[in-house]
Amino acid sequence: MRKLSIFFIFISILGYSQSSYSPYSYFGVGETNFSATVENQMMGGNTAYYDSVHQNMNNAASLSKLRFVNYSVGVDLKSTNYLSNSINEKSTAAAINYISVAIPTKLLSFSFGIKPKTSVGYLLENDDKSQTPPELNRFTGSGGISNAFVSIGFELFENWGIGVSSSYAFGNLNHDHTKILENIELFTSVLSESSISGLDYNLSTVYQKTFNEKITLYSSIVYQPEANYKSKNSQSISTINPNGSYGGDSEEIDLSVTGLKNTNVKIPSSLSFGLGFGEDKKWFLGLNYMRTDEGGFKNQLMALDNVDFKSSQTFSVGGFLLPKYDSFTNYFKTLTYRVGLRYKSGGLYVNNQQINEIGLNFGFGIPLAGISSANLGFEFGQRGTNKASLVKEKFFSIRIGVSLNDLWFVRSMYN
Repeated sequence: MRKLSIFFIFISILGYSQSSYSPYSYFGVGETNFSATVENQMMGGNTAYYDSVHQNMNNAASLSKLRFVNYSVGVDLKSTNYLSNSINEKSTAAAINYISVAIPTKLLSFSFGIKPKTSVGYLLENDDKSQTPPELNRFTGSGGISNAFVSIGFELFENWGIGVSSSYAFGNLNHDHTKILENIELFTSVLSESSISGLDYNLSTVYQKTFNEKITLYSSIVYQPEANYKSKNSQSISTINPNGSYGGDSEEIDLSVTGLKNTNVKIPSSLSFGLGFGEDKKWFLGLNYMRTDEGGFKNQLMALDNVDFKSSQTFSVGGFLLPKYDSFTNYFKTLTYRVGLRYKSGGLYVNNQQINEIGLNFGFGIPLAGISSANLGFEFGQRGTNKASLVKEKFFSIRIGVSLNDLWFVRSMYN
């Protein structure tokens, strides 16, 4: 068991393959992504709202309302400042957030696509002058886990839909620990790699009720049972030159002796409730609560004695305003204005410190031809703490999404 105390952190801009860079992605299987369509992200990630033209990727039961084929894609550009008692660094990263297709049929609707679940990206340095000779420990990481999903939703009774979504998780996590000793020419490097795969699923239900032919109540429940992913691990130790080239010695570590060759990653169960009110094509306001059980997301190959994964709670509130969707005289009245606030309490604990996260979201939807739309969203947020030699992250994200609609399975009236 090892204990990592972060005295100095440097985050480099390695490119745009990672969806984020965070020192907290060192722990477990990486940083859990805020995964939802741009429309839902701008409302704080609310899962209660759904309609006939948009996807809600976090709620399969919402497909029961879908009436048009929908193609959705989203990208994310994130800039983060890292603050501690001694440093102030910055990084920028960009990635595709999701790609999804949803198709309604006469009996049911289904969707499929891919979205990131976790991401790993960091460069940490710990300069220890108390050792003889003094040593510099450098930690770098990359990779992540993605989910390829298939969801089905249908209307069981009028205004009451149920759904199920199943995901196949896959990805690679790469962690490299380099030890540099003063006045020693060759460095020592330990490379740890994990290949993750597994299945999970969730069950959901939604219900709508319209009062006085005007105000509609929206409600949703999403439950994800506990799942276990398989992790195939490897570890090697080698010597390298200061220029990064091979130094002459390399040895594969036999992980079967310690029982770490094949391990499991527990994905904890979670339960989410959503509730909101709105007027069709005019406005919506809702709130959402999700609780995730403790003990999940641990990577046994990278076990640390100062890290724990406890239960977490996520609160979100948000909505939208559409002044007049069919206005011909004022273009700005046809835009959909969205705003939301989310707060995550707990989950990851480092050095007995709770790593909380808060984000303020806002943006607008731009109508395209027919009922399609383009969506632009922004988020200001903060994560972590400066206590106990840790790092506080302040981030700003720009999110761009496109939602395109079409009609399938409709017989033409004319040849």
